[in-house]
Amino acid sequence: MEQWTIQKSAEQYRIDGWGAGFFSINEAGNVAVTPEREHAPIDLCGVVDDLVRRGIKPPHLIRFNGILKQRAHGIYDAFDKAIAEFDYKGKYILTYPVKVNQQRQVVEAVRRAGNGRGMGLEVGSKPELLAVLSMHDAPKGLLLCNGYKDYQFIELALMASKLGLRPIVTVEQFYELDTIIRASEATGVTPEIGLRMNPTSRGAGRWASSAGENAKFGLALYEIVEAIKQLKSRGMESCVKLLHFHMGSQITSINAIKKVMKEAARVYTELRRLCPSIEFLDVGGGLGVDYDGSCTNFESSMNYTTDQYARDVVWEIATACDELSIPHPTIVSESGRALTAHHAVLVTEVMDVAEVPEPPAVLDPLPSDDDKLKELATLYRDLSLKNCHEVFSDALSLREEFLQLFIQGSMTLEERAYAERTLRHLFTRINLLKSTMKHVPEDFEALEGMLKDTYFCNFSVFQSMLDHWAIEQLFPIMPIHRLTTQPTRKAIIADLTCDSDGKIDKFIDLKGVQRFIDLHPFRPDQPYYIGMFLVGAYQECLGNLHNLFGDTNVVHVELDERGAPRITSIVEGDTIKEVLGYVQYTPEDLLHGVHTQLDRAVHHGSMSPEDSAKFMQRYKESLSGYTYLLWESPNGASTPYSEPIKIAQAG
Repeated sequence: MEQWTIQKSAEQYRIDGWGAGFFSINEAGNVAVTPEREHAPIDLCGVVDDLVRRGIKPPHLIRFNGILKQRAHGIYDAFDKAIAEFDYKGKYILTYPVKVNQQRQVVEAVRRAGNGRGMGLEVGSKPELLAVLSMHDAPKGLLLCNGYKDYQFIELALMASKLGLRPIVTVEQFYELDTIIRASEATGVTPEIGLRMNPTSRGAGRWASSAGENAKFGLALYEIVEAIKQLKSRGMESCVKLLHFHMGSQITSINAIKKVMKEAARVYTELRRLCPSIEFLDVGGGLGVDYDGSCTNFESSMNYTTDQYARDVVWEIATACDELSIPHPTIVSESGRALTAHHAVLVTEVMDVAEVPEPPAVLDPLPSDDDKLKELATLYRDLSLKNCHEVFSDALSLREEFLQLFIQGSMTLEERAYAERTLRHLFTRINLLKSTMKHVPEDFEALEGMLKDTYFCNFSVFQSMLDHWAIEQLFPIMPIHRLTTQPTRKAIIADLTCDSDGKIDKFIDLKGVQRFIDLHPFRPDQPYYIGMFLVGAYQECLGNLHNLFGDTNVVHVELDERGAPRITSIVEGDTIKEVLGYVQYTPEDLLHGVHTQLDRAVHHGSMSPEDSAKFMQRYKESLSGYTYLLWESPNGASTPYSEPIKIAQAG
């Protein structure tokens, strides 16, 4: 086997593509994180080791707030350069759509990431509005109010102007206009109104259908014209301040962005003629994330850079306005995914592995004189590169025959088990021969599905990576250590849930999907950590409580004034007691029920009083414990706790 290098690991997992300069591999063979370019990288495995020593068990969701700052600055810088290049007379405001990740610590970190350049916030529901009103304290801070709205929502939004904010209530459905007018009259607050258009042009990628003529939100052009007529009839046309549209999330193609921008810019110029007071053009979301590092228009990638995106947005708006000598508007984008995806990493620990067994040179003795078993043994013995295609076809036929013979009662359990094991060994040998072929038969592709290990990991797909299950979103996944050695096992990943869908069997590949991931051999006496990257957008609040696995432990890592990493916040994951409360099991009722059961058991003599006391002690401890598994060493001893250690820095 040729010598393995760190560079080969980087190529294997494509980290230099999707890592965007934030993730790399250090000389120790661990994943390194660079939240801020001017400081040394952080050893991700060192962070995990420190947490375990503190008694904070995996799985960990680790957030790097510095990445949020870098992403915000990168988007602002891209628009600043485009504005200077095209002599654009307006300005740009980055606005964070809270729905992307509503966790308070994330929203606060995003607000800080604006670093004086201004960070607007967008809300799409009344709960999000109430949360934001408690923290959005920037003078004249932009507050975009989208989504479905009732009177109370709109009333609170209008009154937020008296808190020093600048709320703009966007009309998504035509009926909302009347509600805005009524709330304005009741509160005495002159509203600032946005109109959301429904562009005919569509984006590109998985969410392209969220825009276009049949989109869920937005006004048709005739509805926009009617809304302006109604406002003019009340002398309120000057309340129209913003045109909004949404081309879809994760737009993969720059050409699709250009096409939608041309239409939206043209509509803006017409609105400016009807409502001279309009001053904002909100281009919505859509700025993509390159999840697979391929820089293509594949649905998990994007064929453009942030700089290209900003240039095309600014150019199309400037061109449309200059043609009619219309002042350039303030550009607003709601680039939530691009802002937050990179900053969070889920780290899980492998608990066990179901491996594909290595084929023996010589088979065990046959359990009987069955002719079909003898035929299988002959295929195994005589297998060669020359006949392997024929042997594969015969083996598949025999597999079907063995099943029928067993169902009919003509084959014993021991015989069927022998056949099953031998077939697995035979397929493994054929797969090894396949790697030496110049031309691989098409039907050999089935071998990949037969011969993969299953790595069982301490997490829930449904809680922490719901988009993988729900819409087959691909996320970069790789071990966070042992990267100086070659990963030799082809595997899929299974979570803790009792659900056949609770697995990851699709992984990033160049311009496509790979049905396995290469991992290192599992060593039961040593931890093996796998990182699931770019999970900072949408995954946390979309997650559900399948099998009552709750939120993971969450950790915020920042750099101090010397550039040294430190853990600034630890948010402990849900306890069992908390998740049971979500489904209406109160601790009092639970303890009362168990006490009743124990009293009955002691009364009938099936449990001693001492065992009853021990059971109740363990029950109470478990109620207050983590919903995920607590790792134990092979001898059954829990991982020891010790004093916290300093987090390692890469290199």
